[in-house]
Amino acid sequence: MFTYLTLKNFKSLKNIKLNLKQTKEKIKTFASVYGENGCGKTNLVTAFDFLQKSIISKIVNKSLESMPKDIREAKDFLENNEMFKNLFYMTFINIKKYRMIDEKEPTEIEYGFSIDGKEGYYYLKFSEKIEEERLYYIVDKKRDFHFDIKNINDKIEKKLNKKIFIGEKYCEELEDEIDKYWGKHTFLSIIFEELISKNMTFMKENVSNNLLKIIENFLDVTIQVNNNEKILPNFISRKKDIENISEGRIDILKSSNLDIYENVLRDFFTQAYSDIKDVYYIRENKDEYILYKLYFKKMIADKLRDIPYTDESRGTKRILSQFTDLMSAMTGGTVVIDEIDNGIHDVMIKNIIMSIKDELKGQLIITTHNTLLLEFLPKNEVYIIDVDYKGNKSINCITDYNVKIQKNHNNRDLYFKGVFGGVPNGEYIDFEDIRRTLEDFEAKEDKNA
Repeated sequence: MFTYLTLKNFKSLKNIKLNLKQTKEKIKTFASVYGENGCGKTNLVTAFDFLQKSIISKIVNKSLESMPKDIREAKDFLENNEMFKNLFYMTFINIKKYRMIDEKEPTEIEYGFSIDGKEGYYYLKFSEKIEEERLYYIVDKKRDFHFDIKNINDKIEKKLNKKIFIGEKYCEELEDEIDKYWGKHTFLSIIFEELISKNMTFMKENVSNNLLKIIENFLDVTIQVNNNEKILPNFISRKKDIENISEGRIDILKSSNLDIYENVLRDFFTQAYSDIKDVYYIRENKDEYILYKLYFKKMIADKLRDIPYTDESRGTKRILSQFTDLMSAMTGGTVVIDEIDNGIHDVMIKNIIMSIKDELKGQLIITTHNTLLLEFLPKNEVYIIDVDYKGNKSINCITDYNVKIQKNHNNRDLYFKGVFGGVPNGEYIDFEDIRRTLEDFEAKEDKNA
């Protein structure tokens, strides 16, 4: 779970802190973030996405380098071909895109986290390249730094905790790796590449399990940003019994997992939709696996009809794409979803969130425009990104405003009245003036024709 996120000069966010602590000991399992369009909600989610990309950058870069030279050098191809797009943007090649435009000061990010009830933080500072990286967590049952690396006057200052990096010879090897790669890649990325390329027994003998656990937890976070599902290369994705609940293939020995998903999806959709009467998989047995595809049995024009999920609405497909993520948050995972309401009816999202949030054993962080939720969510679960007239942004929980909510008002009423900020400009937009401008332009075009 995350306990806080601090950002300085990250994309459009100059200096904000998202505090996810309920009390000194308790962490919030649910948080919803509101704000007008363009205020930085997606950038907030991108900061979590950046954490994972910074960890996998070295191994992904290694994969890119193994591609044929003509493909690797074809930047336009990599950027526009879906097969390679994710790989290309996971490298640290585009680190500038995470920086605030026209900002001379470095970008700083700090992730507060809790693993097994113990809190720590991970700090990163960069401009054109990484300038500082630090990890603080449990060392021999006490909190201490795992590593602290800085670039001071083009000289790398390395501090590796000998209780974390146990093998002296291996510690020296890592220091050499830092000299070679740190700056372009994070130290966590260097360690992760070592985890992939070296024997796991060797790594466990030479690196504390606490550090390995942190990397695993960071990569276990599920993130949906820009309305896309999180897609990581196969060598990092967590092994799942079913990669895609809508369609795919599964080992025949794990076919019982299809039955579980089928029952869960049936329970959900027959309750959430008035016209869906059943949910099931059509299965085709192959030698060692099963091909499957999801179908809905729907009442249409007084007749039950079998509809493949591919023919369903955008909103239903969106719910399906989020379903396993929401289940992950219910069972202990950390999930961050940008614009969870995109393409889904306000009442449907309200029903889903209000039904699931008290069942969370993990953590669910969302951004949303669904103001209907504000009538039902507790104040401590609602955050507002506000932008002042100078473009300065802040993010605050509603409880930070110390506003007493009267019986005849609720969070939604006060939000629309501008009490918490984060509301789009409510002034009238003069489209008549815009129309005249277009007509004048067309008249000039006709005259010059």
